[in-house]
Amino acid sequence: MKNQNRKNQTIKSSTKNHGFHHSQKNDRHNSQPTISDNSLLVFGKHPIFTILEKRRRKVFEIFVTRNTEQELQEFLKKNSLTHPPSLIKVVDNNQIENLVGRDQAHQGFAMRVAKLPIKNQNDLLEELYAFGEGEKLPTLVMLDQISDPHNVGAIIRSAISFGAKKIIFCEHSAPKENATIIKASSGTIESADLFVVTNFNNLIEKLKKIDYWCIGLDGNSQHKISEIRDYKNVALIIGSEGNGIRDLVKKNCDFLAKIEIDKEVESLNASVAASIALYELSQRKNV
Repeated sequence: MKNQNRKNQTIKSSTKNHGFHHSQKNDRHNSQPTISDNSLLVFGKHPIFTILEKRRRKVFEIFVTRNTEQELQEFLKKNSLTHPPSLIKVVDNNQIENLVGRDQAHQGFAMRVAKLPIKNQNDLLEELYAFGEGEKLPTLVMLDQISDPHNVGAIIRSAISFGAKKIIFCEHSAPKENATIIKASSGTIESADLFVVTNFNNLIEKLKKIDYWCIGLDGNSQHKISEIRDYKNVALIIGSEGNGIRDLVKKNCDFLAKIEIDKEVESLNASVAASIALYELSQRKNV
């Protein structure tokens, strides 16, 4: 087991409360946000059913067609979910298309919901310090400069699939939560803990002090991706296909790992690379 005792009992961090350009924690004493500034439209049967089942968001309106209303009612009954009848609006297909866009595969379902709560760096460190000394810490997924909603959603889906629920964004490139991210995640974003931090390098420094190995994906590394199986507590850092991980972030990683691919292929899509790396981490034994 390649782990060092880097525990430091002091958390020092000055962070803002940001996230997908939205935050709730420090607003608890303020007036309630209006529907317009705290909501988004989502569409598609599976994402909407997952949102309803997980119950993490406030639901403002549910739109269905006459063909899908019965399916919604059966789902609500099966899962012992209740909503005021006034929330469910039966509309025609054109009305849903006007809401979500004519090129969207909505399947006869749309819904206006509150955005997910977003946490900051202090929140993350407090949660990690709640683990006992020597206890295995959760895998962290840090997205450096990845803002494309399809990639973000796909990475969240892979992360949740392999048991990595804490997804961390850097403030300057954090995407706004939207229907595309939710749909690309196939609704798995409802099981994710989302964090936005102001400075990745500051966070990496603090993670190293609490027994984390910060490992970045980089196609030019000498280390193979299979080597990450040897490490107990991992913060996996993934950069965009175009620019990769930023130079200073890369320098501050404990080491970089590459996914070996055919030389005729320049690089993998960020979400595909993330999925492969997360699978490797899921195969760790006795670390």
